[in-house]
Amino acid sequence: MSAVLLVRLKITDLTAWTALHTGRGLLPAGHELLRLSREQLLLFEPEEEGRAASFEEGLLRAITGSNFFVNPNKEAYRFLRSSQRGEWWAPPEGAWGLLARSREDTRDEGLMERLKREHPLPGLRGIRRARVYWLWTRGPDGGPAVSVCLNALGATRSVREGLLLNPHAEASLPIEERIAWKDVETFLTAAAPAYGAAA
Repeated sequence: MSAVLLVRLKITDLTAWTALHTGRGLLPAGHELLRLSREQLLLFEPEEEGRAASFEEGLLRAITGSNFFVNPNKEAYRFLRSSQRGEWWAPPEGAWGLLARSREDTRDEGLMERLKREHPLPGLRGIRRARVYWLWTRGPDGGPAVSVCLNALGATRSVREGLLLNPHAEASLPIEERIAWKDVETFLTAAAPAYGAAA
């Protein structure tokens, strides 16, 4: 299993703020977008047959002692060790999520090279990058109306349809009540489907 770092802004996230206000106008009547936040997700893959525990202590030192991953003046983070995160990833209370990744290779080779120069981490095979949107929505019945809101706010199809994803360049994975971490790892490491195949 991989280790995970989630990073979010402590200051106002203008991109999320803009998406919140734009998204409210895209929802059908009777549906509300109450809140929207986003986090960057970095997945740290161990070598084949290796374990993330072999590099997690060194990785944590790199996270807390440098600005490779987090600017402490502007950002907060959660570091999830492979042995402590559990099998499932659950959204924040009352929210559902949309995990987005590039259709290209999700590996951040530049970051990996810079990291290895200053913080050698034996056993680390690669760093994968993605983004997650957390949405708090409400439908006419008081529930989150995930499918309707996802259709309205997810992949952009026209000026009035979709918002958070460019389907030509990005693939996405909804996170409703919870999702298995192994499915997240597969989503980030496997080749993304071509745009036409994903529709």
